[in-house]
Amino acid sequence: MTHEEFWTEFRAIKEELKEYAHEKAYQFWTREDLTTDEVFVATEQRVWLEIAYVFFLGKQINDYWKEFDRATVTSLCKHMWEEAHHYEIISRVLEKHGYTPPTTVPAAHQGWEDLHWEALEKDRACAVAVWNCSETSTTTTHDIVIENCRRIGLPDLARCYEQVKKDEEFHARLGEMIVKKYVVTEEHRLNAIWGARRLREEMLHYYNTIYALPNQTA
Repeated sequence: MTHEEFWTEFRAIKEELKEYAHEKAYQFWTREDLTTDEVFVATEQRVWLEIAYVFFLGKQINDYWKEFDRATVTSLCKHMWEEAHHYEIISRVLEKHGYTPPTTVPAAHQGWEDLHWEALEKDRACAVAVWNCSETSTTTTHDIVIENCRRIGLPDLARCYEQVKKDEEFHARLGEMIVKKYVVTEEHRLNAIWGARRLREEMLHYYNTIYALPNQTA
């Protein structure tokens, strides 16, 4: 796979997921009959990704930090801390409203979880390609989430996602920068596109699950 072939397909996967995430979020969040219970059930699933990325990034830093320049390592550490912060602030809102933050991977998203661990075993940047596709896809949902949290009377959750929106923009740029800088060989490109293709399937399932409409199954 050439450099150009990789980037054409990699960016196409990210664009497809961004569009799909926006469509599913819009259908779910703008419903007039949307309930706070539906929102919190979806949030219980979504917030797992925040703490999961703490674990993934910790392993990535531990296993591969000597292959990255210092600025990249520092940025990955910042990314990891921000994911932990997201889990904390959203968990507080869940608990305030009588819901329980997850401490194990939701069964519906075990495939998403397993893919990240498998990618971490490949090379220094394969998992970055995976989480870059995943995190970039969420960037088209934040404004929808924030606006409609306020619409249905959840300003506390809206404030959380205002912070998430700000941080995820940095995370998306960081991931793309790492892929550009460290996916340099044929093996790297094949590993990264393998991960992106697998992630595409997992994210379609993810959005179908967390944003399922009434009387609709994932």
